[in-house]
Amino acid sequence: MSTHPQHALLLFADIKEFSSRSDREQLRSREDLYAEFRSAFTDELWQLCPHEDRGDGVLVVMPPGVPQETLFTDVLPRLEDGLGRRRRSAPLLRLRIAVHAGAVHRDGHGFAGRAVNHVFRLCDGAPLRQALDEAASDTALLVSDPVRDSVVCSGLAEVDPTTFHPVTFRVKETQARAWLHVAGDNACAMRVAAESAAGTQQHAEEPRGVSISAGGDVRMDGATVTGGNAYLGSPPVPRSRWWRGG
Repeated sequence: MSTHPQHALLLFADIKEFSSRSDREQLRSREDLYAEFRSAFTDELWQLCPHEDRGDGVLVVMPPGVPQETLFTDVLPRLEDGLGRRRRSAPLLRLRIAVHAGAVHRDGHGFAGRAVNHVFRLCDGAPLRQALDEAASDTALLVSDPVRDSVVCSGLAEVDPTTFHPVTFRVKETQARAWLHVAGDNACAMRVAAESAAGTQQHAEEPRGVSISAGGDVRMDGATVTGGNAYLGSPPVPRSRWWRGG
């Protein structure tokens, strides 16, 4: 493992419904994905940004020498435009995109570190999946708090921070806030963000009491509980739409 990690901007893009495609369609989708990325980044920028294949997606690392705002002012708009132009081609290419920034390690096997883990979790969260399911456009974007603060809200003329909406996502042991943007479909992003907020509030308000019943008397800290068959536990929490993946 590298002992000198670099702070970098991370982009991970994942192809929607990749695993449901035939082998031939998957190979075609991968070729199309890389063609669109090379076009969106331009040849020169693509050479400057190390990237790592992830089967149904690609991880791109934008090193410190590359201006971070380039991703939002140039790369992502070109990517959305390119996907829109090929809308009727088969197989269809629609992307979940996550962006995060942090310390990135690189060893003989590729990229690693907490920042890399986090960008994958962003991309796998329910809000981003739902957004791409419902969006009229071909991409849905989720950026982390650090990226929103340092880039999205930095005053770029081409980027409107009000089109990035807060959502809460939960994947494995990670639960965090991020900012959802859907190019050309702000209403979709607003709707998903509102449902995310409602789901988070509902989860926070669910009772967490303990129910106890017993076939005989049960003594707890000096108190006696009597009743039927023994049981100790918390009541189940109903799953809302926010917790389901797309």
